[in-house]
Amino acid sequence: MSARCQVVIIGAGYAGVMAANRLAGNQRLSESIRVIVLNPVADFVERIRLHEVAAGSRESASVPMRSLLHERAELIESTASRIDTEHRKVHLSGGHAALDYDILLYSVGSTQAPDKIPAGAYALKDPEDANRLRARLSQLDPGSTVSIIGAGLTGIEVTAEIAEKYPQLRVHLISRGAIADSLSGSGRHAVMKRLSGLGVEMIENTDVQRCHDSSVITSGGDTLRSDCTIWTAGFSAPDLARDSGLPTDALGRLMVDESLSCPQFPDIFGAGDAIQAAHTVAGHLRMSCATALPLGAHAADSIIARLDKRAPAPLSVGYMLRCISLGRKSGLVQTVHADDQPRRFVLRGRLAATAKAQMCQMTLSWIRGELRRSGSYSWPKGPRPAEAK
Repeated sequence: MSARCQVVIIGAGYAGVMAANRLAGNQRLSESIRVIVLNPVADFVERIRLHEVAAGSRESASVPMRSLLHERAELIESTASRIDTEHRKVHLSGGHAALDYDILLYSVGSTQAPDKIPAGAYALKDPEDANRLRARLSQLDPGSTVSIIGAGLTGIEVTAEIAEKYPQLRVHLISRGAIADSLSGSGRHAVMKRLSGLGVEMIENTDVQRCHDSSVITSGGDTLRSDCTIWTAGFSAPDLARDSGLPTDALGRLMVDESLSCPQFPDIFGAGDAIQAAHTVAGHLRMSCATALPLGAHAADSIIARLDKRAPAPLSVGYMLRCISLGRKSGLVQTVHADDQPRRFVLRGRLAATAKAQMCQMTLSWIRGELRRSGSYSWPKGPRPAEAK
């Protein structure tokens, strides 16, 4: 390792920026590390707000990256095309010179692979998708049908946002299983009641096989009218880790241990949606902002421990709430145990909408707080390893 350790962070989402600020802001290490952040664009994307942009409730979900990133963290606008583990280099697209690394943090996030989205359907993975969908929704005639495929939390939020913003449209939410079945009974009831009140037709236990310009085809052979189809199912990791010969799971996520280090390549760490940590500490974790922030912070702590020649602590991340927006006027806050299993208490209505809005604001506040003072961000601890599911 060189005298000044070069840490390259691939991806500047919630996990990557949190890790960059925690590392670059560490005063003790300021002369001994160089932090380089690699990201395709110069903006930070609040993915938790993309459904608002798509519906036209919000103009943009982008924030200038430099307003969130520590001044000692260098930002390179490019995309990693391959990780060369033998020579410890990151090859970049667009003719940029390869980056050497002493330590690499893999935090590329999650995406919807194009081959997983049927032709004719709209995705919602980035600002470009959100703007395309926004334009399409604004062109629809009254009485047109919008179908949202996938009833995870993203699908529910998109559905409510569109139904509230466009009451003249018919909105269908189509789910392979039961809608909101990961919530408590009272939480699920509140979601179903709100969607029903917005005029949403909920179609459960139905698998969509194909999409056309004006219809969707179910696995049962039924044809359902759909003038605009939105695909919110099927998130996975980008192919970078797999294509670079790194160990990955079935979703393409980098496999890491309890400290978020890759056992086969100890100089590579991972954080965020694009990794799968050891089941003993991460079996209960879900792809989300609420997971990415603490994973980014813990990865930074593990890197610091490596530089200090200390054994890194095992990951411990838990949950307290699930906050769901149900349009601008309503929401749901589901209390959960540390392992993300629902508790009985839920908050609903306008008060829950306010709580959800505040939580979205807090994500940037936590990142900015880490920018001002490295190590300031903390998070709920996870269940005991034997309880992680």
